[in-house]
Amino acid sequence: MLRRIRALLSLPLALIMLVTGISFVPKYDQEFMNKLINLETQAEFEPVFRFAITSDVHISVTNDTMAKRFEQLFQSAYRYCDSHKTYKTLDAVLLAGDNCDTGLDEEYAILNRIVDENIRPETQFITVMGNHEFSTTGHEGYLRNMDEPLDKHVVVKGFHIIGLSPSPSGTKHTAKQILWLNKELNKAEKDDPNKPIFTMQHGHIWNTVYVSRSWFTRASVPLHMVYAQHPQVFNFSGHSHGPINNPLNIWQCGYTLLGTGTLKYLEMEEDIGDNTVPDDAGAAAQFMIVEVDAKNRVRIQPYNLITDDFFRTPANTDEPEKQLIWQVDNVTDPSEFAYTSTRKKTSGLPVFDNCAAVTVSQNGEGAATVTFPQALDDLCPYGYRISLYGSASTKKPIAEKEIYSGYYLEPMPETLSYTFEGLESGKTYTVKVTPISVWDEYGAPISATFSVR
Repeated sequence: MLRRIRALLSLPLALIMLVTGISFVPKYDQEFMNKLINLETQAEFEPVFRFAITSDVHISVTNDTMAKRFEQLFQSAYRYCDSHKTYKTLDAVLLAGDNCDTGLDEEYAILNRIVDENIRPETQFITVMGNHEFSTTGHEGYLRNMDEPLDKHVVVKGFHIIGLSPSPSGTKHTAKQILWLNKELNKAEKDDPNKPIFTMQHGHIWNTVYVSRSWFTRASVPLHMVYAQHPQVFNFSGHSHGPINNPLNIWQCGYTLLGTGTLKYLEMEEDIGDNTVPDDAGAAAQFMIVEVDAKNRVRIQPYNLITDDFFRTPANTDEPEKQLIWQVDNVTDPSEFAYTSTRKKTSGLPVFDNCAAVTVSQNGEGAATVTFPQALDDLCPYGYRISLYGSASTKKPIAEKEIYSGYYLEPMPETLSYTFEGLESGKTYTVKVTPISVWDEYGAPISATFSVR
């Protein structure tokens, strides 16, 4: 077994998939809309276990922004717990790596000071390493400043939490770790096969949650092989800085995966233009509160520290104040999983309202600013392609730009704008705006024709 895993780890990911026949496309293809929970039943959910989780805190000695946000995480999480009618305990706070920006002892000292000043006695603090800690002190610094061992299996109130730290490469896990993980997962399932098992490592499993096609662990395949044997696994990962209110931040393919968010800056998948870090990416401070009830149902609530409130659903066809909540009612039966690739089949294309219009303003210097409203999308208005044509009859644009919708901001902008420059005076142009879904599918465009003054 060990020799086979080592052989797999040495192969390119694409070759591994070809040789093993492994696919990251879920086997379980159910009608998504029949599986989504009815949020009106949330009042029936009474937690018996609760933790907060994030990653990519990036505590730094040169910038105290992340330290302040990390402190706020404790304050906001405890305020939520204190306000709960029945269960007021925060049982654990988890960090899934890149806890410090470079791994300096001084950074760990700041991290530990914040924890000591804010954590309550009933809350356990559980961490693993990321890749940034290897910039200086690596494993030695983590063990010196945090706790042993590097890989963790902790049981809190009967719930198993298993975490892996990366090897010195920062994006890989060894065959020895994979074997250890397999053994610990078997122990956890034997303890209670009906309970969820919570796992974490810094890098995503490739081609699962949002931004995992761009940022992922090099051990994706062997980790997936082990996790997929246990449908009750909830795997949390970071590294990508992907926004946690993206609908694809939760993904089920035989088990459940989630991105953890970040306290530093946002980064997107490589599917909108050539810019994965938008100009407003610094407006990011995110974590999740995860709860389990006596029926072993799991509820995940993404939290926005910038607004200091829970995220609202990014679907702008919903009520504006509808909270974003993900819930898994049967953690042991993948046939009942709702957050699979089936969502793509049941989600409609983004569409502009019938009265939506493109407006164009000019400054008289060969520049035209195109402004348009958000399209409607039942999951999330993700982005737009803005195409400029030399005339209404030409098929090939002379200029084109793709932009994000700003769904990761709250409130999401009602309108968006982009400016084309270097236009010819007296010439007539046509501009088309095409909405793009989170599945990288295109809706019908709206357009406008204008002459440059």
